Amino acid sequence: MRRNINVKDAKNAVKDMVEYAERDRGHFDVRFRNVHLCLLNETVGRTIFRKNDLYVDASTLYELMMPVGGRGSHHYHGLRPSEIVESLNRLDRPDLICKSYLDRLVLAVHIKKPSERLLAMVIDPSANKKYDVLEKINKLITIVPKDDLHGLLRGKDESDILYLAYPKMLGDG
Repeated sequence: MRRNINVKDAKNAVKDMVEYAERDRGHFDVRFRNVHLCLLNETVGRTIFRKNDLYVDASTLYELMMPVGGRGSHHYHGLRPSEIVESLNRLDRPDLICKSYLDRLVLAVHIKKPSERLLAMVIDPSANKKYDVLEKINKLITIVPKDDLHGLLRGKDESDILYLAYPKMLGDG
């Protein structure tokens, strides 16, 4: 079963996220519509994302919004639904796109509303859809608050960095 959230309608998107994350977690996927991921293919100069939509498990969405340290899980990130929506609406203007483990990508975006912070999204651009194994999807694995871009760049080879909005940062430690 799939639920749709249109991220361009921020007010309803926030309301829907809270509702979906509280219901029978794990039994359905949430599809974020209008994130326009395939526009990033031009940014990185090759085809990575096949579709505009981005999928996330309801249980992952729930964990993203749980308070940090809640019930002892390291997956709880304490994000507000409005921060998640704002970060998804900023995907067309990322600060960083780099390779991660298991063919996943990290996309970092600075959000302004409702807080000023850097969020790093881990996305698998070639995940198999649960209910139709033949179809590849863009899957949101997690969203993690970060202190700065330097921390994300630390330990990365230059070949792992597909896009950096501020290229001078590569030499800045």
